[in-house]
Amino acid sequence: MLTKFENSVIGINDMMIALGQKIIAANEVILEGLVSGDYSRYKDAKSSLDNVSHLANSIDNKIVTTLALFSPEASDLKNMVAYLKVTNEYVRAVSNTKSFLKNFPIKNDGELHLEKIMPNVILLQKATLESLRFAVSMINEDDKSTMKDLCVKANVEETKTDDIYSMIEKNLFIEMLNANELSKEYFETLSLIRKIEKIGDRAAGIANLLYDGNKID
Repeated sequence: MLTKFENSVIGINDMMIALGQKIIAANEVILEGLVSGDYSRYKDAKSSLDNVSHLANSIDNKIVTTLALFSPEASDLKNMVAYLKVTNEYVRAVSNTKSFLKNFPIKNDGELHLEKIMPNVILLQKATLESLRFAVSMINEDDKSTMKDLCVKANVEETKTDDIYSMIEKNLFIEMLNANELSKEYFETLSLIRKIEKIGDRAAGIANLLYDGNKID
């Protein structure tokens, strides 16, 4: 029979995974829109994340209550403290996701020529999404070797986002130089694409926290 502490941890894990899956689902919508050119689902995807701060606070409160009630051993304490940091990474990932969903594509009176960069934007979002998936899948993983493998994969995908974003940035700067009248719109587009890269950063941060604090002695 599981102890009350173990049952509480299972409940926290379930909440952590559910919240992570909400972020993944919204980023899947982003990818679908980028691939198809149909952004009609972006508004609903953004709305699906409106309660994330409340959910993150609920997780934090449950963690704090669990710590107060059960005074866990050092390894379990480290695990719970890492979770408090992970929820903060979740909230930051959601902020960037919602910003992209709300503002992409940039509204403009002229025509932005994004055809050359869109394949790389799609690759950027694919890498970000994979990093998120690897990170969230670590939450219920007990095998240390598997945990390490997932963490490495999450970080590899995040490294890809850095490289791909650099290529996008270079190509968009060229477009900006050739279209002075739309430079503001191009810059805003680049800032939004940067949000995707930042989501990848958050995913790697989640993976590293789980690896360092949650499961590894």
